Amino acid sequence: DSISSGCCANSANKMQTAAVVLIVLVGLCAAHKSYLIPEDPSIGATSCPGQPNTNVPWTGTPTLVKEVANGSLYTVGEDDDQINVLHVYGSPYDMGYAHGTLLKDSILKVIPAFYERSEAELEAYITFLPKDVADLIVHLGFDGALDLTYLLTEHYTPAYFYEEMRGLADASGIDYILLRRVHMIPELIKAGCSMLGAWGTATADPLGMLQVRALDFDTTASLQDAPTVVVYHPDEGNVFANVGWAGWIASISGMSSKGIAMSEKHADIEFGVESRAGIPFHFLMRDVIQFDNSLEDAIRRIQEAHRTCSIWLGVGDGNTKAFRLFEYSYSTCEILDDKNITMINETRFNREGCNDTCYHNYAMSDLVYWGVHLGCWNEVLRDAHGTISPTALIQLLGVVQTGDLQSIVYDLAGMKMYVSNARADIETGPDNAYDRKYVELDMNQLFQVPKPSLV
Repeated sequence: DSISSGCCANSANKMQTAAVVLIVLVGLCAAHKSYLIPEDPSIGATSCPGQPNTNVPWTGTPTLVKEVANGSLYTVGEDDDQINVLHVYGSPYDMGYAHGTLLKDSILKVIPAFYERSEAELEAYITFLPKDVADLIVHLGFDGALDLTYLLTEHYTPAYFYEEMRGLADASGIDYILLRRVHMIPELIKAGCSMLGAWGTATADPLGMLQVRALDFDTTASLQDAPTVVVYHPDEGNVFANVGWAGWIASISGMSSKGIAMSEKHADIEFGVESRAGIPFHFLMRDVIQFDNSLEDAIRRIQEAHRTCSIWLGVGDGNTKAFRLFEYSYSTCEILDDKNITMINETRFNREGCNDTCYHNYAMSDLVYWGVHLGCWNEVLRDAHGTISPTALIQLLGVVQTGDLQSIVYDLAGMKMYVSNARADIETGPDNAYDRKYVELDMNQLFQVPKPSLV
């Protein structure tokens, strides 16, 4: 059918950049590889690194903290496992202004600290890059690399992203240029991560649609100190939830009131040709959950986008009970499902800990999974197939040990979301999100929270 598989490529009339810029683009694409942690070769099809997460998710009622004209701030969870839930309403500027007003202190702490940590990491790894690439980064500097990324992507990026950043900066006092640079960082770096979509014969509820988004990234870069689910009630588009941190407006995790959810994972080997002139993938992901009403819509958007560097994207649809994995780059957009998943080059399976036995027994009906520790995923999912539930997935994330900074289970049919975050500096308990207590969010209720009646 039209959403089961296929190949898409960017149009031939894409903007062509000058030769010197192309050289810089290659350098930047190489630079973000420095953040990757090599897979543990000991993890194969018969070895899993962790234990089940048996913590019972928190299921209470959000607690109101403060309201302003276009926003309201709540907390969810208990003790050392609390997360902000921020509702924002109106125009892009209005929503940014409400965000900046209600989370000002966290923004002023987290955004500069994350920037400084990212800059330090790049400097630490630059010696591992080819000399010509390293020389370009040294010449441009971290600010220059981020500013170049902005200049190359601005033409393809809807203006409302920067309008929202402007409102956030005006309200919080954070420097706008710093905020803009931080939002370019995902185009320069990549994280580990895992994703999964399960439905039909794979799930305990045959009418269910479950999805995993596990973010493996630095748990000491300050983001863990301000986990925030921003529920957008925009003037244009769908109501949607963006799972991130204070001051963050792009999407690397989230779901919409239409039952659409997003996942992503780095690609340690490029797909075809890469570029930096296009829409940043994390802005595209937000457009999917804000504007698309179905998986078909999302596929069309991704196919027609001016894409940039190589990455894996995952989109789930709670209405059609379907999940697709995208092999995504400037020149490539392969769409994968449970029937054609092993079309992926076998070398990529091997690099993620999936040996020959794992590879030849990888595909399972109504189940798509991709990420770190694939050998372990294969083992536990073969046992769990037909009984997969939100509780089972939370337990399995602890076994596989993926999602150290952020771990999410989307119940797209039941319109619930289970979220866990890495231990903040002032908190106790396990370090990694996959070992901590999750909070259960009733997304139907959150999507219907009315705008505050303040002037």
